[in-house]
Amino acid sequence: MRRGKSWHVVPSIEMDQDTLQSHFIEAYDQYADELYRFCYFKVSDAERAQDFVQDVFTRYWQTIRNGTDVSHPRALLFTIARNRITDWYRKKKEKSLDAMQDEGREIPDTLSAAVTQEAEYGEIRRAIDELDDPSREAVLLRYTEGWTPAEIAALNDESANAVSVRLNRAIKKLQDRLRI
Repeated sequence: MRRGKSWHVVPSIEMDQDTLQSHFIEAYDQYADELYRFCYFKVSDAERAQDFVQDVFTRYWQTIRNGTDVSHPRALLFTIARNRITDWYRKKKEKSLDAMQDEGREIPDTLSAAVTQEAEYGEIRRAIDELDDPSREAVLLRYTEGWTPAEIAALNDESANAVSVRLNRAIKKLQDRLRI
């Protein structure tokens, strides 16, 4: 059960504009690439992932500008991203191949190697998608972003041991599913 947020939001003394910008730029420099990869892996669309990152940092800016002191910016940024992506999936409608072509999206080449690689990637992606949400997110953060179990635990407000157990079980399920 989730006991609360893993970041601490407390009213702070008004910061001057330069200090706010400094905090924002520091967070952006430190987490933007990692946040982009997280969003990209969740939505499999580079432009949409960029849009999510921009939106997340806009919301982060509004949060610190409102005088909120964020002691764990990474946790807040990833929570905002996860929530925005969840909202987007709820609103997303299935699109047909024709609609994708109408939007100007290129259909990948069907060369033998590319098809094989895409099929393998798709199988791995489907196996990961079959995991429950907490396990899927833990696997993505651990093996795509390189987060430690302790960092994942801080994001989800749980113990590092619980995250390690979840990761081990998820890996076992993936191995079984992929016959590894």
